[in-house]
Amino acid sequence: MPDILDNPLFQEELETIALESGQGSESVQAEARDNLEEMRGDRKGLAVSAFAWLCRYVCRRGYHRDYYHDTAELERVRELAASKSVVYLVTHKTYLDFFVLYDFFHRNGIAPPYVFGGINMAFSVFGSLARHAGGIFIRRTFTDKPVYKAVLRRYIQCLIGAGCSFSWAIEGTRSRTGKLVQPRIGLLKYVADAARPLGDDAIAYIPISVSYDQIPDVIDMTAQESGAIKQAESLGWFVKYVRRLGSHFGNVYIRFGDAVAIGETPDAPDLTASQQLLAPEIIGVQKLAFEVCYRINEITPATAVSLVLTSLLCRTTAKPARIRADVWSLQNYLAKRQSSSMFSSPDRPIETDVDATIATLVANGIVQQDPDADYCSIVPERYLVALYYSNMAVHHFVIAAFTELGLLNIVHPVSDEPTFRAEVLRLRDLFKYEFFFSRKDRFERQFVDELGFLGAPIEALQAHDHDTAQALLRRQPLLVAYGVLSPFINAYLVVANCLLQDRAGPIDDQSAFIAHCQAESRKTGAGYPGFASKALLTNGCILAENRGLLRGGDDIAEERQSFANELRFISEQLYEIRGMAA
Repeated sequence: MPDILDNPLFQEELETIALESGQGSESVQAEARDNLEEMRGDRKGLAVSAFAWLCRYVCRRGYHRDYYHDTAELERVRELAASKSVVYLVTHKTYLDFFVLYDFFHRNGIAPPYVFGGINMAFSVFGSLARHAGGIFIRRTFTDKPVYKAVLRRYIQCLIGAGCSFSWAIEGTRSRTGKLVQPRIGLLKYVADAARPLGDDAIAYIPISVSYDQIPDVIDMTAQESGAIKQAESLGWFVKYVRRLGSHFGNVYIRFGDAVAIGETPDAPDLTASQQLLAPEIIGVQKLAFEVCYRINEITPATAVSLVLTSLLCRTTAKPARIRADVWSLQNYLAKRQSSSMFSSPDRPIETDVDATIATLVANGIVQQDPDADYCSIVPERYLVALYYSNMAVHHFVIAAFTELGLLNIVHPVSDEPTFRAEVLRLRDLFKYEFFFSRKDRFERQFVDELGFLGAPIEALQAHDHDTAQALLRRQPLLVAYGVLSPFINAYLVVANCLLQDRAGPIDDQSAFIAHCQAESRKTGAGYPGFASKALLTNGCILAENRGLLRGGDDIAEERQSFANELRFISEQLYEIRGMAA
């Protein structure tokens, strides 16, 4: 501890904090020591082995003992980890993510990284073991704690200087929707700042996707999205959680994306124009975070569970034979358009026993099957659970969904000069808080490729050929726009309608407003498809704020009405597409 805190520059920083806060030097020094003691982790050989055993035991209780992975990706990671510090950035689906990775790295001879986790996980016995295995427990919020921030920054500097590697969830917490959510850049900025004196390539940032057939946390997380109280983590809670893993939840899939350097972010949007007030270093970290998230999505595999539920979300109800055909169609699309998402390993395609998958979903109460007509549908009370699993693959079908709406805009033009390009760019802006789109030039090329995949003559679409656009829609084996986009549009519509309840009043308390939106959503029926999760309503509120719709004033009512009309129109289009898919 002394060699961490006794650095002269760090001591100067503490003295400055003491002067500015009026707290007193001795008090600040004591706080710094306490903060370091609270967060500090280390790695001891016996603890590392014991924790690796615990991770293996926990994961094998619920999942197949061998994780699907790409051996070439693993070798690239092994080479990087042997030559420099690595930051492993993970999309966070479940408590199990870091148990899986710790076990995987340990079994494959790669030193497990120091893992940043929330202080809520530092409960008795488990917290002590995890600390000695490399766990660093930090507070969820510390924006008003200058001493804490200084200590964390200094601690990270020391670990980087010692050549250590790190891992944490790029979102900051578990996804409540199944898809990758907006990144939090706090820790990323600390690491980037600490590594900057060593050069831009001193650290390799590796995107990681850990995916599962099914997840034990999902029922609890979706209940919390509906208003249930989250149970506090404790040793008793952990024991119960491990016991619940006695059921079989399928396979685990681990994918590693290409390493990212802070100066090399080819898919990140150009932020310099939109965020001119931010320092270049912060913009660089934001672009790095976006690039990592984009690459995580690119490598996330589409599992059989996610594809079966995508089929049911698109159709609402279907026979098993139709679901099998839909899954084949979706896989064929992925194999040709998103090949990296199809396989956990080039020679090991993901198993897709659709009938077995349906049976498992029925047994787990997510899907119901009519014993007479043999039709399958999503259990209304498990709509958010089904949506969670579908969202694990939904990003792979967003371009297809936008294409369908673009074609429908030609079939039913709303202006004298309907354009496919204008429609998809409008959708890109509408869903900018839900998905990670490539920068605009590449985004537009993706649609040229998509239309080519569909066999569409671009010249005919540029001429607004109604018949060509309609024929393209009619001949698709599965139209995905309804299943992919309607959950988000439904949530946004709830927000828009709640804004219209007080047509001119300002929204001063967004938390209270979102709670009101949840209550209004429940009135439409506690199940599918009307109920919207808190996370989706929150993004709808963020979108409304971005459009200036949360302010009050006599002129705001018309803008709010226009927003609601736009969403209702898209909702009607999505229902029309669902009708075509029936």
